[in-house]
Amino acid sequence: DTISSIDRLPKSMVVQGGGIIGLEYALIFKKLGCESVTIVEVHDKVVPMLDTSLQEACISTMKKEGIELVLKTKFVAVEALEGSTVEDPKIRVTVEGGRTLDCDCLLSATGRSGATKGLGLEVLEPRGLKVGRASFIQIDENGFTGAGSIYAVGDCAGANLATAGMAQAVRAMRKCYGSGTMSKEKDTCVKPSGVWTIPELAWAGITEDKAKADGLNFGTVTVDFDRTARGCVTRQEGFLKLIYNAESGKVLGVHMCGENSCDLINFGAEAICNGDTIYDMLHFVFPAVTYHMLYNYAAWEAKLRIMHGGARNLEAAIAWQRVETALQESCEEQGKNIQEILHSTFRYFDKDASGFVTAEDLKEAVRGLGMDVSDEQAMEMVIEATGSAADHEIEYEDFLRIFSVGASAQVLTSARGGASY
Repeated sequence: DTISSIDRLPKSMVVQGGGIIGLEYALIFKKLGCESVTIVEVHDKVVPMLDTSLQEACISTMKKEGIELVLKTKFVAVEALEGSTVEDPKIRVTVEGGRTLDCDCLLSATGRSGATKGLGLEVLEPRGLKVGRASFIQIDENGFTGAGSIYAVGDCAGANLATAGMAQAVRAMRKCYGSGTMSKEKDTCVKPSGVWTIPELAWAGITEDKAKADGLNFGTVTVDFDRTARGCVTRQEGFLKLIYNAESGKVLGVHMCGENSCDLINFGAEAICNGDTIYDMLHFVFPAVTYHMLYNYAAWEAKLRIMHGGARNLEAAIAWQRVETALQESCEEQGKNIQEILHSTFRYFDKDASGFVTAEDLKEAVRGLGMDVSDEQAMEMVIEATGSAADHEIEYEDFLRIFSVGASAQVLTSARGGASY
C-alpha cells in the first residue's frame, strides 16, 4: 500500500512474494528501467491458483525480462546497511541458505489482511459478528455479518479488488432496501480473474490440475494468437487454453495469456456460468478480425478431438483415420472381416517380423496407401497409438486399440521382446 508513494526509480529491487501483486510490480519496475529485480517466494511456484500453462508463461515472461525468481526460499533477516538514509536506502536481505540480496528498494507483497483492528468489533461478537482469517469480517452472500443490521463490504470483507467491493456494496444495499427481486436473479457461479503483467494473464473456471484431481473425463485444446487474422497482423504472442468435458463438450475452464486477455476472458466466464458446450461456442459469430475468434478455433479443435476419441495429437489421429478408411475399403473389396485385414496389415507394416512397428516402418507402409507423412508425423502417429511419448514402437495390441478392436481380434498376443502375433 505504500509503494505508490515512492518518488524515485530504484536501481535494485527485491520483492517478497510471488503472488499477483508481487509479479505485477516486479514487471512494472523492470520495464521502467530498474536494473535488477529479484522475486523471493516461499512456495515452489508463483501464483499457485494459475493453470500450469499460465504459470509457465508467467515464468517465461519474467526470465525474458531479466527478473530473477527465487522459489522455495524464506526471508531470514532484513537490515539497513551503513550509510543508509531515507533518500538513499541501502538494504540487505538475507534468505535461507545464507545468500544475501542488496537493494535500494524492498517490496513486501505477501498478501492482504483486513484493516479491522481498533474498530471495537469485539463488542459485536456476542451478537454474531465474527472476524476470521487474515482479520477479514465473515459475511454471507449479501454482506450480512450476522449482527443486527450490520453489513460489511470491500477490503475488510475480503474483496481485494475495487469491482468486487462495489459488487458487494450494491448487493448489500439491494438486500436492505431493494424490491426483493435480487433473490430471484441468477448469480454468477464463475468469476473471471486477471493478472496485469505484460502480457496479461486471465482465467475462469477450473485448472487442468483441478480436473485431474476431481477425476474428470476432460480434454484440453490450446490455440495460439497467430491463428487469428488479428494475431497475424499484430504479431502479438499469446494463447487460449480451453478445458472441456471429453464426452459432453461442456466448457469447464478457459485460461489466456496475451494482449487484452483480461477483456477476452469474460466471454469464457459467461460460457462456463451458462453451462455452454463447445457446440454452443461454435454457433457464436464474433466480429471479424478480433481475438475472440480464438474461442471458435478452440471449439472446432475440441469437437474434432471428441470425434477422434480424445486424441492426443489431432493430426496423428486424422492420419490414423485415413489408414482406417483405406482398410475398410480393403474389407469390402476382398470380402474379409476387419480382424483379418488388421492382422495382415500389421504383418505388412512390421517389415522385420519383430512384433513391433517403428516410425520408419510406419512411414514407409502408409506411403503404400497413398499417404505421405514426415518423420515427425510418423513419430506422432506412433505416440498416438501407444499413448506414451516414451514408446517408439507399436505393439500389436496398440495397433488393434487405435482402430477400437478388442483383444478378441488378436491371433497371438504380442509382448515386449519380439513375440509373434
